Formats: sequence, structure tokens, C-alpha cells
Amino acid sequence: MSAAVPMTPIERVVAALTFQTPDRVPVALYFQSGVQHDLVEMDYTWEEALNHPRKLYQAVERQYTVYGADNFFLPVDFRVEGEALGSKVEYRLKTGGGMRMAWVTDWALKDKKDIDKFDVPDPSNAGRMPVILEVIRRLKAKYPEVPIVGFVNGPPDTMTDFYQGHFRQLFVEMAADPKFVHEVLELVTQSAVVFAKAMIEAGAVAIATVEGGMIDEAVSPAQYSEFVVPYHRKIRDAIGVPYIYHQCENATPFLDLIVDEIQPACVAFHDSVDLRWAKERYGSKVALAGNVGISKAGAPFYGTREEVLAAAKECLEIGMPGSGYLLSAGCEVHHGIPMEHVSALNRPLKYPGWSPSDVLRCSAA
Repeated sequence: MSAAVPMTPIERVVAALTFQTPDRVPVALYFQSGVQHDLVEMDYTWEEALNHPRKLYQAVERQYTVYGADNFFLPVDFRVEGEALGSKVEYRLKTGGGMRMAWVTDWALKDKKDIDKFDVPDPSNAGRMPVILEVIRRLKAKYPEVPIVGFVNGPPDTMTDFYQGHFRQLFVEMAADPKFVHEVLELVTQSAVVFAKAMIEAGAVAIATVEGGMIDEAVSPAQYSEFVVPYHRKIRDAIGVPYIYHQCENATPFLDLIVDEIQPACVAFHDSVDLRWAKERYGSKVALAGNVGISKAGAPFYGTREEVLAAAKECLEIGMPGSGYLLSAGCEVHHGIPMEHVSALNRPLKYPGWSPSDVLRCSAA
């Protein structure tokens, strides 16, 4: 019997998202500050790469060509939308190698009364959005078989890049002036929709998002329902492509809301969520991505390669049955991780003791 023809990355991801049987489980990753490894090797600063289409393209290209992910992910810098709305960034120290990454240091909105002065930015000329769009076009032209996943920040996260005071002020306003919070969230949501549509037009086939500050230790499910869910649902309804949703920290209290009300195509989460529980509860409703430990000190990604492989194998055993599963890290791929550990995920069939028959058995179970 001749061997089956391998799927392309985009065929593999589509099969997993639609509960078909892929030739192997796709490896889908959120790349962010892990790009720092590549920038060091290419001798680019963060500021150079984030503002120059060719340099950013060279870094993002390596997600597939070097690390073997089944997707491209960008922007790798989550400050793009806040800057496009008028906030100023500097390239401040971020742990690791003395590198500097964009961080908001001067917020566009300092006085609540000024909110009416702001409009949705035009991605063709606002901040660094044109750089992102150009990189997507170049990736699409060279790698049409690799899915490009564009990224928009969660609306509350973008609000903290736009309105002075970061999350501590957002939490105050949620109690003191919820009407104002909803007004800002509406603006940044429409900004996200326009940016997402521009990325799709440039060649992105899906849009990913993250909730990084509205976490279980900070907000209740009722607050999440009021200040998070409606705005993500608006993005999801507007874009017309798969919406991939990542919730930081322990997503367990919010997963009913995420799955049943936002209704993304795929939910990704940290290793603080029990993957077996999530698979049993949601695995027939939504594709799941996760969740090799990465978010806490001592997690497998900070251990040995063998520990990474063992953790990935355990995730595969839980996630593969019935399809609807993508192997992923439990958080973004960031600079503190040995990048050879990321490469260890790129071909699950190379794990010791696994063969094509194992994948077919688990996928059909």
C-alpha cells in the first residue's frame, strides 16, 4: 500500500478545525516575544523589525521554515492597535538579552471627556498596521499553503493601551463608570474589526485574539459576561473567517461563556485548565488548542526536551480522539523558552512510540 499524500499545513488545520481526520495533528502556535531569538541571530532590534516589512517578514517566516509550525502568526507585537489609536510607544527593556520591545508609555486618551475626539484608525496608514499588512501579503505570495493567522488584541486589553492607567484604571472604571468603559470598548472593537478585515484582505485566513488581563484572579464571570463577551462576539460575527480565542491563566470559570456565547472556531488555554475535562465538556462543540505547559516556572517548556515531548504526548493522547484538536503551547511562545523545545513540537509523529496508526486510532476513537 502506498503512503498517503501528506496534507499541506492549511489542509491539516482546516481538517482539525472542522472535526475531520488530518494526516497528523497540526501544531499551531502564538508567536510573540520568542521572535527575539531570531532577531538576535539576524542582528535586528525590536524597533527595526517591528517597523520594517522586510525585517519583520524575515523573522515571521521562520515560524514555519525553522520551527515547523503549521501557521504564521502576526502581529508579534500586541501594541499595534493602541499605537494606531494614537498612543506612543517606546522600546523598553524586556527580560532577556537586553532587547527592547514596544510598550505604551504615553496614552492617547487621558481625559474621559475626550473620547468623542477619536475615530477608528485606517489600517492603510495608521501606525505600524501597514507594516503588518505588507508582511501578510508577502507571506501569502510565497507560502500559499501555510495558513496566516492575523491577530487582534482583546478589546479590554486594547483599551488599556489607549486609556491612561492600564488595567488598574480599567478595573476602577468598570465599577465607577461602566458607561464610559462600554463606550471605549465599542471604539476599540470597531478598530479591531477594521484591522482584522484588512488582514484578511491581505491574505490572513483566520483571526486570533487573547484576553490577557481579564483573568480569573481579576474579574468575575458576571463582569466577563458584561465587559468581554459582547465585544469578542462582535468581532467574531463581523470577520467571516475562523476566530481563535485564547484566554490567559485559568480559563475554567469563563469557558461556558467563551464556547456558548462567543462561539469561536477554536479555544486555546493555559495548562492551568484540565485538558481532559475541557475535551470531555467542549470537545464536540469547539476545536481545542493546547496546552503543553509554558506559563509557570517549572513547566515542561522550561525543562528538558524529553519533558516537552512527554507533555506533548500526553496532550495528544487526550486531545486527538474525535479530531477537533491542535497541539499548542499553553501560552504564547516567548523569549524565555529554548527554541529547540518549540521545534520539538513540529512533527508529532516523531515522538517516541508514536506512528501513523496511533494518529488514525486516536482520531477515530
